[in-house]
Amino acid sequence: MSGRPLILNARHIRSVRYLLLIGLLITIFAPFILIAWHEIFGTEHQHRPLFHPQSPHLLTSPSLQQPTSKLKQINNNIDDGEWPPALTVYSEPDSSYDAWYENPSTKKQKLPLPQRNVHKKDLTRQRFPTLTYQQNQQQPNDNICNKIPTLLPIDQFGTTILDPYLPWIHDLFLSDDKTTVNIIAQNRRRCHKGKAHKSDMDYWEGQVALFQPVAVTRVRDNKATVSEEELDGSNHVQFYRLSSHEEADEDGLETRFICRFKTIDVQQQTVQYAGETLSTYNFNYEFINWRKSRSTMVETGKDFQMFWLSPLAFNCPVPAHLQQDSNNDTGQPRILLDIIPIRTPVRRNDVDGFFFHKGHGGPMTFDATKMWGQNHILPRVEDSGRWENLPVCHKPQADLNGDTAIVDTTKPKKKPHRLVACTWTSAIHQRRGNERRISDGKARLREWIAFNLEVGFDHIYIFDNTGANATIFRLKNEVDPDFGSDTKLMNEADHDIDDLRSVTDLFPASKVTHIEWPATICNNNRPAHDDPGERSSQYAAEAACRARYGPSTDWMASMDPDEYFVPMGEYTSWKQILDKVDKEEGRSVLKFRSTRARPLLHTLVPTYDEGAKECTREMAKNNNQCLTKNESMTYLETYNCEYIKSPKPDRFARAMKQLYRPDFVLSHFVHYSTVTADMAREKQHTKGQFIRDRTTNPEVERFVDEVNEGVLIHAKTTVPAETFARDKMCKMNGPSNCLVGIPCSDDVKFNDALHTKNVFKDENGKYCNCWMNRKVENYWLPKLEDALSRVGGG
Repeated sequence: MSGRPLILNARHIRSVRYLLLIGLLITIFAPFILIAWHEIFGTEHQHRPLFHPQSPHLLTSPSLQQPTSKLKQINNNIDDGEWPPALTVYSEPDSSYDAWYENPSTKKQKLPLPQRNVHKKDLTRQRFPTLTYQQNQQQPNDNICNKIPTLLPIDQFGTTILDPYLPWIHDLFLSDDKTTVNIIAQNRRRCHKGKAHKSDMDYWEGQVALFQPVAVTRVRDNKATVSEEELDGSNHVQFYRLSSHEEADEDGLETRFICRFKTIDVQQQTVQYAGETLSTYNFNYEFINWRKSRSTMVETGKDFQMFWLSPLAFNCPVPAHLQQDSNNDTGQPRILLDIIPIRTPVRRNDVDGFFFHKGHGGPMTFDATKMWGQNHILPRVEDSGRWENLPVCHKPQADLNGDTAIVDTTKPKKKPHRLVACTWTSAIHQRRGNERRISDGKARLREWIAFNLEVGFDHIYIFDNTGANATIFRLKNEVDPDFGSDTKLMNEADHDIDDLRSVTDLFPASKVTHIEWPATICNNNRPAHDDPGERSSQYAAEAACRARYGPSTDWMASMDPDEYFVPMGEYTSWKQILDKVDKEEGRSVLKFRSTRARPLLHTLVPTYDEGAKECTREMAKNNNQCLTKNESMTYLETYNCEYIKSPKPDRFARAMKQLYRPDFVLSHFVHYSTVTADMAREKQHTKGQFIRDRTTNPEVERFVDEVNEGVLIHAKTTVPAETFARDKMCKMNGPSNCLVGIPCSDDVKFNDALHTKNVFKDENGKYCNCWMNRKVENYWLPKLEDALSRVGGG
């Protein structure tokens, strides 16, 4: 055979041609096949442990690792052709939830949960030009990032913005390490309660759902279900599926919002897609509710004791390639954020069960597969109600100056501050029930700041609510209780009332930070009202202060400008007391019992108040003239008389105030540490026995020793009308409480059972009703007066 020639017939020739053609096709299409293979399979996540400590640094979405050069442009002219981009809200119609229920009126849920039939054309779009992102050449100092809380449409939420699943955002800012955007919201459902507001509570149930985590997994390729028209010119469409914990992506184990990031190019007038992440919580609210022995998160009637469900704090992890970007020198953001809530019916834990994984240590009674099914794909972003174009900024520059530096959390480092204070206040304010306008805010604040700096506070953060309270009655079209319908007097009064910056500017920026916070409170009723009050603006300010400035301090306090934390015994600074507590006890919360001090009668001066019938000039002709504080005296001197003698009985712990460590207290609500690190710790992270009921821990919190460590003096304003009946009340066996202070000598014993009966008397047999603090009188008042003399502005 070696000598025979090779003969190719027609069949052989055709075979060779086919092979050459196949080789040519492989050569041409091989690169495209490899790219497709990489896109589909190369970015699939590897198997990971299911139950892990939450970490905002674990960003597992493939889109997070995209370099900037690969970012896909959403639209040259976003917002339906409008440039520059502005904050926009897309609200879903109520009918979009009808698919969930067999009968929408009874809210009996279909199983498994059907997908919502919602399309972008069904959404209500509202654009807010106050948050428009374009460098203003005429006003280069128009710094958006310094005044975000003043520009958000907070007061429109619940009136013109109607979507129960959108978070009621009051504040947002970058964390100091730039890895997360921290969002502070409020629970709109708590604004109105009781029988008269049952329909409101039903409507806003979606707000409670936002506190309840869901689990999701990414659907890697769902483009077959999306038309080119629906892609809106973008090749990026990420889909998500509701899942069980076992199926969930690592960063989708406990989430509730899709966070979509975009970058702005002002020169090119473009907005580009920059990646999506899934939100995280600082702690699991549903787990906290269970540990507090609550059977459900859905309050009924006028019950409003679940304070931990008032402020909602969550975070959006920042894609790694964006963490070096921030607002530029003009104060305009370079990065925008869209927040898309993942909508599911609220879980009624007593019926639907608790959605816990085995690491929690609680009952795993919510069956995600049964309730949601295995193919519940969430609507795409463009078809979903959402916040769009929220600004991503650092904390305002003035705040950074006050904190001296951004904390480097990658290294153990001494915090800039040892002790700070937060307060939400106003030049004027309304008492609960709107019964009376109090207009001494500026004078009080000046004194209060000076005192706190004197007793050891390093920095004080003032959340100024004057912008809301100065016009609250005209906003609500109600009659002002002080001026009635006399608009001339109202206008003259408001003309002289500006914000509190004139006070805060008296102090160094390294000691005092002013934050304009004009959001109105949604309900100022008294707690015992049929529709109990919800001071939403105050609660959000406190949560924002802890989130903004907690990482920069060891200890902090939230209190009002009429509350004085006074060091007692041998102590002359709160830092001395905290040093002892840290070294010898290791506690994280110090608590103060609170009672209302009386203004000393001998310090008061006569006054008229035409807004109160008891104090008019006409009434004074034949009756006692009302009394008020002498402007030449300090508030601390005026109110240095406690009608409950220290040490105060335990029953006065209800309205306590606290000093606390913000790394231990994860959520604080006016009087209480509502969520602590102990309470949020899951079974998988505990050593030894796991106990469900974890509300207080005496090892980490205690009341201060009021005689030897410190005391709270609550110098709440006694308005002139409350002094009118002093002759009738302020005497032995008077029929009711005497609201002015007539001091007892120090050796007069206090009896709590008798303090309301007006039976105390001094050694001369004369009526008395309160006890002066001698350390305040002899030590702190001279120190305060000296401090005020150095401040100016008095």
